[in-house]
Amino acid sequence: MIKKLSLSLLATMMMTFSFAVGYQITDLKIETHVADTNNVDEPVDTKGISVSPAHFHLNLKPGESKTYKIKMNNDSESKKEFKVNMYDFNMNGKGKSSFLPVGTGEFSLSKWMNVTPTFFELKPGEKKEISFTVAVPNDESGNRAAWSIIMIEQAEARTQLQPAQKGSGTVALGVVPTFAFGVFVYQNPPTVKTDNVEMIGFKMETEGKENTIYLQAENRGNGIAYCTSYIDMINNATGSKTRLTVKKFTIVPGLIRDFVFKLPAMVPGEYTAIGILDYEGNEEIQAAKMQVTIK
Repeated sequence: MIKKLSLSLLATMMMTFSFAVGYQITDLKIETHVADTNNVDEPVDTKGISVSPAHFHLNLKPGESKTYKIKMNNDSESKKEFKVNMYDFNMNGKGKSSFLPVGTGEFSLSKWMNVTPTFFELKPGEKKEISFTVAVPNDESGNRAAWSIIMIEQAEARTQLQPAQKGSGTVALGVVPTFAFGVFVYQNPPTVKTDNVEMIGFKMETEGKENTIYLQAENRGNGIAYCTSYIDMINNATGSKTRLTVKKFTIVPGLIRDFVFKLPAMVPGEYTAIGILDYEGNEEIQAAKMQVTIK
C-alpha cells in the first residue's frame, strides 16, 4: 500500500420483438451490455428521456429505513409511458449483470425495498419523481452488503400481428422498439469492510501491432467496494508519462473483475507500466509495476 496520489452511468437498453405464428404472440427480449462510465452521478439520457442518478450508494444501519428519489425528465416531443420493476442481479468479471426475480439473489436488497409508482405517464417537457424506500431489518441479515436494480422500462402498446398468409407454416414478424433504464442500488452497512480489494493480475500481451494491458482485481472483503483503476506508462528514456483510460467501477464481495487497457500508438522503447487501484474514501492505494517493451 502507498499513500493516495489522486485519483455503474449504468443504463440498460432493451429491444422488444413480437413474433406472430398464426395468431399466437410470443415476446423475446434482447438485453445489451450494462456498462460503467466515469461519471456515475450524471443522468442517463436516451431518446430525450433522462434519469438521475444512475447509482445509489447506501450506508443504512440494521433497523434503519429511508426513502430516496429518482428524477426523470421528458425532453422529447412525445408522451411516454413507463413501468417500474425491481430485480436482483449477479455480476460477472466483465461487469455485466444478469437479472433475477425479486428476493432470489444471494445478496438481495429488493426484498427490503418498496417502489412507487410502478406505472406512470410522462408528457413532453414533464418531470417526474420515483420514490423507493429501503427498510433494513434489525437482525443479523441487516449486517451484510446487499444490492438490487430498479428497472424503468418504456411501456409500448402492442398490436396483434396478422400473418401474411393463412396456414400453420405462416410467420408474421413485427418489431416494437423500447428502451429501459437501470438504476443500481448498493447497500453497505457500517460493519462491513469495503477496502479489501486486491490486485491479483497485471500483464501485457502483444498481438501484431496491438498492445493490451490486463489488470485483475478481487474483492476479498464482505462489503461493496467502489474503486478507480488506471495505468501510467512512463518512457524509461525520456521520463514522459502517458495515462491510460481511467476506469471507475463497483466490485461486490467475492467477485474478480478484469480490466482491459488498449495502448495507444506510442514511441517504441522501454517503458515502466504502473497499475493503480484506488479505493473510494481511503487514503491508501495499491500499485503494481512491470517493465514492458513497445515495438
